[in-house]
Amino acid sequence: MAANFRGQVLQKAVENLEKELDDISSKSFSDSFIFRVPHHLRQVNARVFEPQIFSIGPYHCDKDHLKAMKIHKVRYLRNFLQRTATPLETYVAASISMEESARNCYAEAVNMSSGEFVAMMVLDGLFIIELMIYKFGSAPFWREENDIFKQKLNLTILAQDLLLLENQLPFFVLDEFLSITEIRDRLYFVLKIFDFFSTMLPNLYLEITLPLVVDDIKHLLAMVHDNGLVSTEASNYHEPPVADVNLEFILSATELSARGIQFKKGKGKSLFDIKFENGVMHIPTLRVNRDTERFLRNLIAYERLNQGSTITMDYARFMDCLINYADDVALLSDCGIIQNWLGTHEEVANMFNNIDDYVHLSADFYYSSIISRVNDYCDRRWNLLKLRLRHKYFHTPWDWVLMSIFAATILLFLSLVQSIFSVLAYFK
Repeated sequence: MAANFRGQVLQKAVENLEKELDDISSKSFSDSFIFRVPHHLRQVNARVFEPQIFSIGPYHCDKDHLKAMKIHKVRYLRNFLQRTATPLETYVAASISMEESARNCYAEAVNMSSGEFVAMMVLDGLFIIELMIYKFGSAPFWREENDIFKQKLNLTILAQDLLLLENQLPFFVLDEFLSITEIRDRLYFVLKIFDFFSTMLPNLYLEITLPLVVDDIKHLLAMVHDNGLVSTEASNYHEPPVADVNLEFILSATELSARGIQFKKGKGKSLFDIKFENGVMHIPTLRVNRDTERFLRNLIAYERLNQGSTITMDYARFMDCLINYADDVALLSDCGIIQNWLGTHEEVANMFNNIDDYVHLSADFYYSSIISRVNDYCDRRWNLLKLRLRHKYFHTPWDWVLMSIFAATILLFLSLVQSIFSVLAYFK
């Protein structure tokens, strides 16, 4: 009995493992680039990774709260087909030929039939093309009845949803659909996409970095990350990383200010164009609202799961070093570096302190040179001497300090002269 039971367990375990091996061998994980956010990143704030009104791709298409907006996708599909006069069957046939490659782009298994998956590709892909090329910026369509363009808030939320890591469609699907239309210029399409996001989400401070990387675009979030976050000026200004920089012990904004470092609003075109020159740190303005964390966390998750630049992770770590408490936020707000649209200064501080959770230090930390020069500046003896004198004289301006020293010296000299004359008068 016992031997028979063990044999059954053995057979069942082998079957289960063989099924797992078959499943994993049938999927090319090297082709995957659209991921689910890992649990350790999601648990900090799962809300920022969930679409609010529009689903794109298979991961969230079955969510009940997103189904109400499907009517807009269908309406955009109808308008697109009427405008291009291309039969629907043409796009469905193209999707069928791309199904296997598209499925492999998703790191997690997609539990949809072929018909459902292909229909999703057509509906979502042509919705994005219609939105970016024909709807956005075209005045007549702003006046269409029941159009999402009549609801500016919804359009802003849509733009946010299109930049979520889990809410993506492979870009080659859009590329293939675009090639069927009369518009085959990929660069034109990319520029229209940037125009859309720059207009709908001005807080992102997107600037197209030249030359554009348009040959190997993964999806919309990747395209914005790779082409729109770091300005050309910042790329030219960026210095090579400094080895052995103690990044854990960089001082907060208030502590750096107490050591003589000034903070000024940066004039860079990108959010990440931070500079440190002659004791002054220039940081571009960040408008913090309830959606700032959503955008930054999705970029961080993208960087964690893909090879390449870690600029968002490095920025989050740098700002977390500067901001420990509400006083640090208050200082940066007074300097015009932070515009607090979120709530209290403490809420902003908590956002930056939490957004850095599970963010590891990259090997070529983008701001390592700045941190090294800031630390050197703080360690200079002359700056420490000025700090002590300022504290001694209660932050009295230097001209008044020198005047006080000069006046005290004169008084001491006069007192000494008076004493000498008093002694001489006594002996006389």
